[in-house]
Amino acid sequence: MKTSELELPQHLYIEEPASPYGAMARLIAPDKLIAWAEEGRGDAIARLCHTVYERKLASIDAWESDRILQLEDQWLAAGNNEDMSGCKYVNVKHYHMTRVDVVREAELKRASVKEHLAEHQAAIKELVQEAREFISACVAQQDEGDMLTYLLAIIVVVAAGYALIN
Repeated sequence: MKTSELELPQHLYIEEPASPYGAMARLIAPDKLIAWAEEGRGDAIARLCHTVYERKLASIDAWESDRILQLEDQWLAAGNNEDMSGCKYVNVKHYHMTRVDVVREAELKRASVKEHLAEHQAAIKELVQEAREFISACVAQQDEGDMLTYLLAIIVVVAAGYALIN
């Protein structure tokens, strides 16, 4: 899953110049991502994924309802009455089969969204883990730089002390 598909909160992004021509790139701030993931009881990822899941389910439900209403409107526009008495068997069967197809397609979409939920949550958790590794690597690198500075300072002090003694 691409980072752009994760639908993370907007405050986790920073914009930096991607080129000298003024194009801006949206990057995820590792420290903000970790802080957000650990926010509250540490269930920010689950809450976000659940919100996305509910929004997508609502969209599928609306599509299904709209499509069924369209079928009913087409049925009535064709001159068929609501109780379907006196209609040809073929017309009634086609109407019901089309309606069943819409319901089946909506169920398939719901199942796909549910599978996507687990993928989405795993991808965000992986991104958070990568952010932790990135920050720990930066801290380790900074510590190594500080150690070198301290070592050089000790050498200078020892050299100065040796020069004063002699």
